[in-house]
This record gives sequence, C-alpha cells and structure tokens, in this order.
Amino acid sequence: MTTRSASDLAIDRYLAELDSALRAVPAFHRNRILEEIREHIGEGRALLDVEDESSIGALLARIGDPKTIAAEAGAVDEVVGSRGRDAWVPWLLLLGAIPGVVFWLLGVGWILGVGFLWTSVRWRLSDKLIGTLVLPGGLLAFVLLLVRPAGATVCASHGGPGVSTVTHCTSSGLMLAPEVGLPLLIVLLVAPVFTIMWLRRNPHSTSVSDT
Repeated sequence: MTTRSASDLAIDRYLAELDSALRAVPAFHRNRILEEIREHIGEGRALLDVEDESSIGALLARIGDPKTIAAEAGAVDEVVGSRGRDAWVPWLLLLGAIPGVVFWLLGVGWILGVGFLWTSVRWRLSDKLIGTLVLPGGLLAFVLLLVRPAGATVCASHGGPGVSTVTHCTSSGLMLAPEVGLPLLIVLLVAPVFTIMWLRRNPHSTSVSDT
C-alpha cells in the first residue's frame, strides 16, 4: 500500500478546493483548468530544492488562491459564452421590430436586442446609446413608409344649370411631397444601417479583456 506524503495531501486538498470553487463553470472548461493547474504544480514541484510542507505551500500560494482562479475563470467564461449572443445584437436591432421577419412574429426582436446590448460587456456606454437611440425599431419605420397605402385625392363637383358649381375634395392615405418623402425614406434606411455597421466594428470591452 502506497503512503501519500504530506506534500501529496496538501496538493490533493488544494485541487479539491479548486474543483469545488469551479463547480459553476461548465465541465469542459473546469476540467481544462484543473489539468493546467496540475501541470503547473508538477513543473513547480520538480524545481524545488527541498520538498516539504512549507515549500509546497509556497508553491501553491504562487499559483493562486482557488477562489480567485475560479472567479477569473467564471468571468472569462461569461465573456466567451456571450460572444455568440452578441453577434445577434446588430441584426436584432436592425430587423427585430419588423413583424414576420424570420421568427419574430410579434416584432419583439428589437426589444430583445436592446436587452442583450445593455447587458453585454463588449460595448461602451456610447455604443449602447447609439444602438438604442439611432432610430429605435431599426428598419421598421422604413418598411412602414415603403408599404404605406399611396395617398389619393378624390374631387366631386355638385351643381346644375343656373346654380354655382361646388367642388368637394377628400384625401385618403399618407401624402408626402417628393421633396419630403424621398429624404425621409433615405434617413429611415441609412440610420439603422449606420447603427449595425457601428456595432459590428471592433467592439470595446468595458470590464473583461478578450482572451
């Protein structure tokens, strides 16, 4: 029967504490971290002039407190896990408010995109304000203006011989003069496109750096 040394027991306790601290981290990531720490311990242990409880304790202290390692791993994992979600943000802001687009039948995708934008650590406050305020609803206003019923005016004349003719005109639909409607249409298209291009450029991290 092999008797484990005091150094082995100290390392076992350290790794068990680290494993417990990493319980909230996904299994694959947790196992990778544990394996890396074991390698660091093995490399450091091989370089010790004298191995005893004191030198092993100093080695483990240099590697780091298990709770600190777990906290850093959790923060990095949160950023990595949010990257896929962040990739959707510009498109949700552009198209998510339009009913029937993709699977956003109720047109709530834009609201979801804003929520993802503000909870992400990958954009600065100025980016989040641009994404939210530079045309809320994305292309919704552009689409509504584009598909609106054409404005029409109908006039009818009433009168007869010896009676003054009276003309009544009624208008229906939204009528915009070309010098107003065309610039407005361009603005409603350019503003959302500007937003998506702005957010898709290299984002800025506000708390945790990319790895």
